[in-house]
Amino acid sequence: MLQLFIAIIIISGILISGTSRIKIVIASFTFQSLAIGLLCIGLGYTYGEEHFYILALITVLVKVIAIPYIVNVSIKKLKVNRELNLVINGYYSFILSSIYILLIAAFFKGFDNVYFKTAVFLVLIGATVIVGRRKAITQMFGFLILENGIILFEISSIKIPMVLEAGMAFEVLILALIMGIMIFHINRTFDSVNTDFLTDLKE
Repeated sequence: MLQLFIAIIIISGILISGTSRIKIVIASFTFQSLAIGLLCIGLGYTYGEEHFYILALITVLVKVIAIPYIVNVSIKKLKVNRELNLVINGYYSFILSSIYILLIAAFFKGFDNVYFKTAVFLVLIGATVIVGRRKAITQMFGFLILENGIILFEISSIKIPMVLEAGMAFEVLILALIMGIMIFHINRTFDSVNTDFLTDLKE
């Protein structure tokens, strides 16, 4: 069952990096975060550690419920459905995702910690989304995927400082709120949520 959750995390990461439809990005991130939450529950049951249950609760509340709701409200107000003119288009993003998987499999050959490998994959996917997208709303998901990768890094060590993790979850929620406000103001000022417009600002 835990392997199924890992598969969902990887597939959702690939979808996020390759799709231009923002609703698919949101749905994929939601499923990815839910899979991480369920993974934590499974690990909590396996190792008898209650902090995994707490991490699962934080992940579900913040990343499965709060952030998708905030972003969905934002895109409805902005009337944004998909992102055009990607820096890295979907086809190349899928190729990069495949290359990442092959490189991780080759570089960490003989290393059995699947959580660590998946964490590395998410960090690479998150960086790809940040660099390969122009809209602030999708770039934000790149940072959120990076944070999911950090969670898996912590899971891979089976030791999670809960105070630190709670603080990180709170920061992610604040990031979503701030990005929502920024996106609104960018759109109102420039009639676009493309971050390329920010390069036109002069002092």
